[in-house]
Amino acid sequence: MADPVDPQPPPAGSGPASGANPAPGLGAPAGSGKPPESGPAAGGDAPPGNAPAPGYSPPPGYGPPPGYGPPPGYGPPPPGYGPPPAYGPPPGYGPPSGYGPPPGYGPPPGYGPPPGYRPPSGYGPPSGYGPPPGYGPPPGIAPPPGFPSWAWAQPVTGSGRFRAQSFGELLDSTFTVYRRKFLPILAIMALFQLPYLALQFFGERSALASLTTFSSQAQTISQTALQNELGTIFADLLVVLAISLGYYILLVPLAQGAVIRVVGDDYLDRSTSVGAGLGTALHRLGGLVGYVLLELTVALGPLVPAVALALLIGGDAGAGLLVVLTLAWLVYVIFVFIKMSLGIQAVVLERLSPVAALRRSWRLTDRSFWRIVLAYLVIAVASAVLSGILNGLAGIFVGSAPAITQASVELVASGVIDIFTSPFILILLTLIYYDIRIRREAFDIEMLAQSL
Repeated sequence: MADPVDPQPPPAGSGPASGANPAPGLGAPAGSGKPPESGPAAGGDAPPGNAPAPGYSPPPGYGPPPGYGPPPGYGPPPPGYGPPPAYGPPPGYGPPSGYGPPPGYGPPPGYGPPPGYRPPSGYGPPSGYGPPPGYGPPPGIAPPPGFPSWAWAQPVTGSGRFRAQSFGELLDSTFTVYRRKFLPILAIMALFQLPYLALQFFGERSALASLTTFSSQAQTISQTALQNELGTIFADLLVVLAISLGYYILLVPLAQGAVIRVVGDDYLDRSTSVGAGLGTALHRLGGLVGYVLLELTVALGPLVPAVALALLIGGDAGAGLLVVLTLAWLVYVIFVFIKMSLGIQAVVLERLSPVAALRRSWRLTDRSFWRIVLAYLVIAVASAVLSGILNGLAGIFVGSAPAITQASVELVASGVIDIFTSPFILILLTLIYYDIRIRREAFDIEMLAQSL
């Protein structure tokens, strides 16, 4: 058997270029021991475009490895395939800042509805459209006419007068507040004054009638009838005294508290009404009555031991001592009355207890004692002049009437005058109270800070 002959190498230029690696995957003939050739068959020219020669096919096993290809189910998208719902540009995407029509751009002059044009009936925003609930001006100051209420803002606290004032400015502010809040103040004073005036009228008229009857029959009346008449007069006077005491301890503090609340609200530019004033007075009833009783206790307390001492000494020395002690007590009462004059404001406006209000008033009136005295003098003189004029006019109409009628008319006239004049001192003292707090405690800065 002949030996196998080694194959001869191909002639130069008939194989692949020198140094070129054979294409992977191309095998060599069995037993050749050489790597596969990458070019076309030996001795042939490469076809254009590096395409294999006609009839050429890859040797067995040539191709992608087993299992290679697209995954199962891969293919064209099913019908209806498209972008997911709500697909669009990312949030915030839009034209750059400042983008828009050039300056001056707009409709030509005269463009718009013809004069007198009105929208048809029923045209406008849907029902319920408008600013959110609760949005609008704060209570107190109404917007100017024609100004939209939803765009109105509360003015700064005090409207320019929330500052320290001279005594002349305080007097002017007193009359300004009284004129501006005349109806609420008058309603409050009449509500408490008229019932007392009616009871006082009938009570004093009964006492005066009994006294007049007793005077006309004094010469012929028996001892038993005299005792009965005196008992009737004394009982009538006790009724009048009880009514007066109840009025000054209960009704006067209520009226003062309600008026002070109205004046305070007006000074601070807050909405106010008769109901708000009465509500505050009733809520602070215990403090108001307690402060009045405290005033009476402090004022009348020293009088009791003074009278007891004078009676104990007796004689002319006791009488002289009583006069001296009475004068000293009057000076003491005036001093204490001025020092306690701002306590009722502290009870209402600061909600203090009677004792705390007494201490508060005592501190506030330091260095303002004579200004408060001057306030009382001015209001007393003005009230006295007004009372004298009205009482004189009343006396002209009842000049020849019986004494009981004259006394009754004078009583009614005094009560009506008191309704109109008594609020002045309350207003002035309330303004002095605020003025002292502004000067010493920077109360104006505190309230302005709260209004920001």
